[in-house]
Amino acid sequence: MNPTHAPRLAALALLFAATSQDALAADWPAGFSKCADEGGTCKVGAAARAVSFGIKNQFVVKMFSHDVPCDVATFGGDPAHGQVKKCAVGPIGKPPAPTPAPTPAPTPVPVPPPPSADASRDVAPASGWAGFAGGTSGGAKAAAADVHEVSTASALVAAVKAAGAAPRIIKVVGRIDLAAADNGGPFKSESDQAARGELKLPSDTTLIGVGADAGLVNANVMIRKVDNVIVRNLTIVNPCDVAPRWDPSDGSSGNWNSEFDGITVDGAQHVWIDHDRFTDQPRTDDLSPSGHGKLVQCHDGAVDIKDAADYVTLSFNVFDHHDKNDLVGSSDSDTGDAGHLKVTFDHNWFSTITQRTPRVRFGQVHLYDNLYTGSKADPVYPQAYSVGVGYEARLRSEQNVFEIAGAGSCHDVVANPGSSSKPGAIVDAGSTLNGAPLSLAACAMSADVGWTVPYDLRGALAPASAVKAIVQGQAGPGRITVTR
Repeated sequence: MNPTHAPRLAALALLFAATSQDALAADWPAGFSKCADEGGTCKVGAAARAVSFGIKNQFVVKMFSHDVPCDVATFGGDPAHGQVKKCAVGPIGKPPAPTPAPTPAPTPVPVPPPPSADASRDVAPASGWAGFAGGTSGGAKAAAADVHEVSTASALVAAVKAAGAAPRIIKVVGRIDLAAADNGGPFKSESDQAARGELKLPSDTTLIGVGADAGLVNANVMIRKVDNVIVRNLTIVNPCDVAPRWDPSDGSSGNWNSEFDGITVDGAQHVWIDHDRFTDQPRTDDLSPSGHGKLVQCHDGAVDIKDAADYVTLSFNVFDHHDKNDLVGSSDSDTGDAGHLKVTFDHNWFSTITQRTPRVRFGQVHLYDNLYTGSKADPVYPQAYSVGVGYEARLRSEQNVFEIAGAGSCHDVVANPGSSSKPGAIVDAGSTLNGAPLSLAACAMSADVGWTVPYDLRGALAPASAVKAIVQGQAGPGRITVTR
C-alpha cells in the first residue's frame, strides 16, 4: 500500500463505521443496542436499565430489569401503529430524555366502501388473511350459465353437485331446510345426516343469500380440501345432531358430543365467510332432554377451521346463542397445523356465546374490531371465556370490545382452555373490557407470537370507541345487496 494513502483510508474507515452505527441505531436512541423484535422478549438483566420501544425517531423509553415483553402493553403506548417495532437496551441508570415525537393524529374511523350493485361478485378485502396470497374471489368470474338461483333443498344440492370446474355462484332465496321432503325428509341416523345434510362446496364457489331472510337449516356447509370459496349473507341455524354420543372419558364427569358444524373449513385455502348469522335459535340448548345427569348437547361448532386450512377471513358475522362457537385447530396432536391456520376475525358480533370466540391451537390468528356481549349469569349460555389461547396458539388482538356482565379482569375473557403445560401466546393493543383498557398482564401469558400482520389495515381498523356502533350497524345478513 502507498503509505501516503494510509491517513485517508483510516479516515474513510472511521466515517464508514460511524455511518453504519447510525444506520443500525435508526430504530432506537443513540448508545442503545437492539434486544428484541416486537412480540419477543428483551433480556435486560438484574440491574435496572433504560429500554426503548419503537421505530426511527418514534420510540418510548422506560426503566426495566430482568425479562421485558417487547409489546405495546408493556410500554403503555404504540408510538408507530401498524409498523413493526423493536426494543433496545440502554445504559444502567436514568433513561435519556425522550426524543420528541410528532403528535399522532387520532385514529380515523373507517368509512365503509359504497355497496356493490350485486355483492355476489365481490372478492375478499385485502384487510384480512383471505385477501392475502392471491386473494379470494369465489365465483366472481362465473359465466351466466353457472349462476344458480335456488329456493328448495333439492335445487341447492343439485347446484352444489353440478358438473364442471368453472366458477359458480349459488344464490339462495328464502330459508332452505336440508331435511325437507324434497331432499328425503327428516334424518334417520347420524350417517344419513352426514350424507344428506353436508353441502360439500367445490372450489371457486360463492354461496350467497338474496335479501335478509335467506338461510340454511339442518345443513353442515363443508369446505374441505378446496380453494377459493365465499359464503355470505345467510342465516345458518347451527345443525342439531340426531344422535349425540355420550363420552364418559370427556372431562371429569363425561360429556355429550355431536358431529356437525354450521360451517366446517377442513384443509381448505382462501375462504371468506362474511355477513352471515349463526345461531342455535329456535332449538336452544335448554330445550334438550337430559341424559347421564346432563343436557344432551346436539350442537357442535358454528364455524370450525382445522387440518392446516389457510387464508381464511370471518368478517361482519353475527354469532348468537351458542356454546362451543369457533375452533381453530382441532387437536394438540395435529402438529402439522404449525405455520398454517392463518385466520382473521374482524367486525364480528359474538352475542350470548359461552366459549370459543375463537379457541385456537397453532394458528396465526388476528382478531380486530370484534364486539363481545354476554353475561356470566346467562341462564342458557353463560359466558365462560371468550378468546381461547391453546397449545402453540399465536394470536394478535387489536381494538376488540368486551362487554361481559360479571367479567372483571383478563382471566374472565382470555384463557388457556387446555393443559397449562401446553401454552400459547397472545398480544393485544387497544382492546377494552367493560369500558376499561384490557390488560393481559393478569393472564400471565407469553407475548411471543412470532409474526406480524402482513396486510394493510389502513381504512379498516377502527378504534375501540367506534367498534360497537360499526359492528351493530353493519354485521349480519341483509346489509349487502344481492340481485336476482
